[in-house]
Amino acid sequence: MSEHAAYTDGAGDPSGAAGAGDAGGGGDAVALATRLAEEVLYPRAGEVDTGQRRLTDNLDELARHGLYGGLLPAEAGGLGVDLPTAALLGEILASGCLSTTLTLGQHQGITATVAGQADPELRARWLPGLARGEIRSGAAFTGAIPGPPRLTVRPAPGGYRLDGTAPWVSGWGMVQVLGTAARDADDNIAWLLVDAEEGPTLRTTPQRMLAANASRTVTVEFTGHPVPADRLVTTTTRAEHTAGEPVTKRLNGALVLGVARRAVQLLDEDPWWSELDACRAELDDLSGIDAARAHAGEFAVRAATAAVVQGAGRGILDDATPQRLLREAGLMLVFSSRPAIRDGLLERLRG
Repeated sequence: MSEHAAYTDGAGDPSGAAGAGDAGGGGDAVALATRLAEEVLYPRAGEVDTGQRRLTDNLDELARHGLYGGLLPAEAGGLGVDLPTAALLGEILASGCLSTTLTLGQHQGITATVAGQADPELRARWLPGLARGEIRSGAAFTGAIPGPPRLTVRPAPGGYRLDGTAPWVSGWGMVQVLGTAARDADDNIAWLLVDAEEGPTLRTTPQRMLAANASRTVTVEFTGHPVPADRLVTTTTRAEHTAGEPVTKRLNGALVLGVARRAVQLLDEDPWWSELDACRAELDDLSGIDAARAHAGEFAVRAATAAVVQGAGRGILDDATPQRLLREAGLMLVFSSRPAIRDGLLERLRG
């Protein structure tokens, strides 16, 4: 599942979407995220996990409060917060509901790319709807992954054709477009907006995971799939993409800490809170991001395990929070992983 990344990475009534209006500055945004996590997402998380409640209810709520454009500058409809604050917001929301935040994160990745790198015409056409959550996006970023390309793009009359596979695409059936990264003939990465509609040249296979199945994660198979020329957001070199990977790893690490955070809230003892804070500080230092991600992943499993033990028999019931957190922590061990993170995790788990 190493390709599965939240960030690079059917809307309800959008009239209440507030851009950054509800959130204001960084402190206001943290307060808003905390309120939504504790009063909306967490109370629903068990029912979302078991399929008794629609995930789109949560996504609509986040859109109404202006969180779909969360990573964007304020003038682009976002919160205008710095990276540590953006990561903290993701952590808080994920502590409420991992499936919700995972799906939101995939949207925010391509939205940030549209805001920062698209030409003015494409940006004007797509960014307002993406920032407000009126248009929702998944992420098919296989072409950005190091190694031989599994998703390629080639010129074709009227635009482009896509061929290959994109595993771990979340939000299927809840998003209108896929932010798609595919490798071109020069080994550069083309970023495109592809309609999320199944047909003869685009097929999906549902992926049942250890946890977060409410995210409706699928594998997408492209077979000469046509994409109009005006859907090309930008093209980047492999080196340019690699330079931005620490930021991506930090934002994805926020979801890992979100699972840990909820477990720590259940345990509510100083040593657990102290280690959570230490993990967050390590992640904020991008120079050591791989080791920090390994620590966060191992800590999430340890904290979730302790929550199960503390909960005793009631903690393993299928609607209990501790068992859900333990499954989610297991998922986070391989979520958006890379070889250095995986090696660090294995070393920690070996003791």
